Amino acid sequence: MNLSFKEKGLIASLIVTLLVFGNYFINVFQRLRTDSAGDTGLVGIIIVIVLVIILEATIHGFLSIQAEEEDERDKLIEKVSYRNAYWCLNIGVWFLIVQVFLDSRFMPLAGLTTTPYGLANLLLFSFIVAEVVMFITQLYYYRKGI
Repeated sequence: MNLSFKEKGLIASLIVTLLVFGNYFINVFQRLRTDSAGDTGLVGIIIVIVLVIILEATIHGFLSIQAEEEDERDKLIEKVSYRNAYWCLNIGVWFLIVQVFLDSRFMPLAGLTTTPYGLANLLLFSFIVAEVVMFITQLYYYRKGI
């Protein structure tokens, strides 16, 4: 399988995002279900974000040796992927808004929307899902063509 520079960068970003944020969200949602969120919320997310920045900068630094120029196809693929990510994020945010307003009528999401810490993490989860959708869309169109 012959991968371009863009595809290698996207795969690396996708793997880093899934591994680091996946581990973070598994731990956070387990702690929220047991009501032991603690006060490490802000520190924990700062550590995760700094870790993602360091890992991505390192990986993209190694990959930049074989960098290619960007053309119209790259810009079109980015445009389509950002549109898909926007819709995914939009659906996630509206879902959270509806969940907060209907929290008293329906069973809350296992207590996730009853605390500001849980709600903030669900919102961050929506952002990360949108980013993953963007990466997957770009990889799909680089392989399939647009």
